[in-house]
Amino acid sequence: MILYIFFKKKQDKGKYFLLELPNRIAKLKPNEFLLLNKILNMKLDGKSIQAAIMHLVEEYRLDPYQVMEIIRSWIKSWFKKDYPEYRKADVVVNVEDDGAISIYKALTVVEEVEDPDTQILLKDAKKERKDIEVWEQILTNITPESMELSRIAAQAAAQTIKQWVKNIERERFYDKFQDKEGQLLKAKVIKVHTDSVILDIEWTTVVLAPENQIPNRPYEIWEEVFVFLKKIGKEAGSIVLDITQSSPEYVEAILEKLVPEYEEWVVRIEKIGRIAWKKTKIIVSSTDDSIDPVGVFVGHKWDRINTVLSLLDGEKVDFIEATDDPQELIARLLKPAQVESIQIKDNKVIAKVEESQKPLAIWKWACNIKLASQLSWYQIEVI
Repeated sequence: MILYIFFKKKQDKGKYFLLELPNRIAKLKPNEFLLLNKILNMKLDGKSIQAAIMHLVEEYRLDPYQVMEIIRSWIKSWFKKDYPEYRKADVVVNVEDDGAISIYKALTVVEEVEDPDTQILLKDAKKERKDIEVWEQILTNITPESMELSRIAAQAAAQTIKQWVKNIERERFYDKFQDKEGQLLKAKVIKVHTDSVILDIEWTTVVLAPENQIPNRPYEIWEEVFVFLKKIGKEAGSIVLDITQSSPEYVEAILEKLVPEYEEWVVRIEKIGRIAWKKTKIIVSSTDDSIDPVGVFVGHKWDRINTVLSLLDGEKVDFIEATDDPQELIARLLKPAQVESIQIKDNKVIAKVEESQKPLAIWKWACNIKLASQLSWYQIEVI
């Protein structure tokens, strides 16, 4: 049996409201149990239960339906702790119209009792209701005269509430982000450690791990940044957001936001190679031969590429127009170097350039040649 409690707002007579869960994972800490502990030490009457419900709804903005499940489990947990003779019984908790709490033992009507904790003889059930039949269920009132919590029961009840709230918010947290996989999310830096950066994403605290940061980028507290949500998963009872700024997908997500023609499939990204903080190369194409895909991504007066560069903390970005000619593609990938000739044999490429062009073809940390090899699927050697 599930109990339902609705709450009215005074200014909206006749209307009922369900309160939304906050956009964060709230954890009930010991100091947050002050009101609940006060209630747990009181007699379990209707007013105390209403106070507990209102505390959970208002303080943590939980759905009243779910709160009633929490309260119901809380009372059952207390009752079975203090009355061990009913631990195996199917206990049902109800709140009567006058606010009084009633506790029942649910029994299934049978012709021969095998389990006295959950079954009752037909002849005994008929004493309560004459028209009852076999396999129907009857509720026997087992409400104690005095309902006061023992210390052990109070602790068990508090733990029940804490676990229920954590479970509810964990599932709501998962539901909130599961549709945002593969998207760019706005975040705010709230703490910077030696290695990790702590972010606030929609009132949710998330850790940006060292390997997912832009290397050597200084993160400032309260600055706004973007991150790419690669995956949301469930691990060991917790929800994990896999966010990054160092992957090629992060760059693609930025371009998707900045370039409407990309979202409309006028231009396409064929492949991205990236060495975070150093250099990114992007092969692009167009569905219309009259449109220059590189120019679309760079933007009018370089406005789009400048925005990208600012979000990548100055990381170099090259756009290369796609071609079916592998020699031409490799020559474009090795730019800004001017290539004199290219020889392809099996999966190896010999690219000949003037001596003065070699540093441009290889570039700092050999980024240019590494990305050219990665995007062309050839092992490139510059001579």
